[in-house]
Amino acid sequence: MPERRSSKRYPIYLEGLITVAADRAPIACTVWDLSETGVRLVLASPCDIPVEFELYIPSEGARARVRLIWTNGIHYGAAFKD
Repeated sequence: MPERRSSKRYPIYLEGLITVAADRAPIACTVWDLSETGVRLVLASPCDIPVEFELYIPSEGARARVRLIWTNGIHYGAAFKD
C-alpha cells in the first residue's frame, strides 16, 4: 500500500501537554511521531479532547496550535495549524 503522507515521519518520544482551556488542567501525552505537518500523540487512556488545541513540549520549550485529524484508542493524530 503506498504511503499517503505528504511529509516524512520521525519517531520521537517526548513528554507533552495538551492545553484545551485556561480553566482546565493540561492533559499529559507522549509525542511518538513528528513530521513537518503534524504529530502522533499517545495518552494514558482515551480522552475527550477538542478538535483544536495547543500542544506544549516542555523539554523543547515548543508550543504549537494543532487540529485533531484522527483517533484510535489512546492514539491521536493532529496536524499543525498555519
